Amino acid sequence: MKNLKLSRQNFAQNQHKESWKFTLKKLGFNSMGFNKYGLYSNDVINYNNPVIHEALRRLPEEVLDARNFRIIRALQLNFLKIYLPREKWITYEQDLKYRYLEPYIKEIEAEQAEIDEFEYYD
Repeated sequence: MKNLKLSRQNFAQNQHKESWKFTLKKLGFNSMGFNKYGLYSNDVINYNNPVIHEALRRLPEEVLDARNFRIIRALQLNFLKIYLPREKWITYEQDLKYRYLEPYIKEIEAEQAEIDEFEYYD
């Protein structure tokens, strides 16, 4: 720990730009490692969840094709035990902007809540 030198000035400037929660989330995102393969967090969501399964079914074809390409590329890179070049890694900021499944998940959850509210089941 002695070799770790953190400038108080840089730390203070960082606190004003970003909250500690944002920094902690960014650290967690980078420690997961899937960004090194070019994957977004929505690419690695559990497919067995019925809500996610339905959201993927509702995705436009070009978005689904792009997702499938990223997953296949990541599997190939993992098999070869290499990462993408650093400039092609997904950053936390990019991931926040491209949460393509969230609108569909919210829509499906709202539909399910409405079904539960009126107790209507097929």
